[in-house]
Amino acid sequence: MKKIKVGIVEDEIIIAETISLALKKLGYLPTKPAYSYESAISMLESEKPDIVLLDINLNDELDGVDLAHYINANHSLPIIFLTANSDRNTIDRSKQTRPKAFLVKPFSNEDLFSAIEIAHFNHEMQTEENKNTKINILQSALEKYQITSREEEIILMISNGLRHKEISQQLFISEATVKRHLSNIYQKVGVQSSIDALNKLQEK
Repeated sequence: MKKIKVGIVEDEIIIAETISLALKKLGYLPTKPAYSYESAISMLESEKPDIVLLDINLNDELDGVDLAHYINANHSLPIIFLTANSDRNTIDRSKQTRPKAFLVKPFSNEDLFSAIEIAHFNHEMQTEENKNTKINILQSALEKYQITSREEEIILMISNGLRHKEISQQLFISEATVKRHLSNIYQKVGVQSSIDALNKLQEK
């Protein structure tokens, strides 16, 4: 079974290393800790974690809540907030990002394990439900616009956030071929971009 890869964003080095050791003992694969907003963005791109442990206070101009908004906008990842501050204002700000869990420091290995397992499971289930709903809506529209099976594969991959290069690698075709299929879809649906195509195909 594939190990869950856990991204660590914590500005205190000793705490970050302690969390990393705890994750290894629990059977997870921790990333190299990120200590700031900018290094966290680099870590997300290079390490591609399955879940993120995110300290709210990063002692930076932008904090963990700001980073959570960035993650929600650019990555489909469950977030677990870590904080020593459990005041109402902190919790209210963090709730806006819809985290999967909230751990108050200090926490035990058992707390960490249960938070990760539940957050990861719920995220996987929600992703699968959203995917099935999206597929059902798209399939009826695909018949309406006479989209081919290959075009269907590509537009579904686009809807799941894959880029042209990633699609070409998974389907073993060139990026130029991917773009040509997308161009055919745009022409059939009467739009100019993948976003417009998805919006129109998902109209009920």
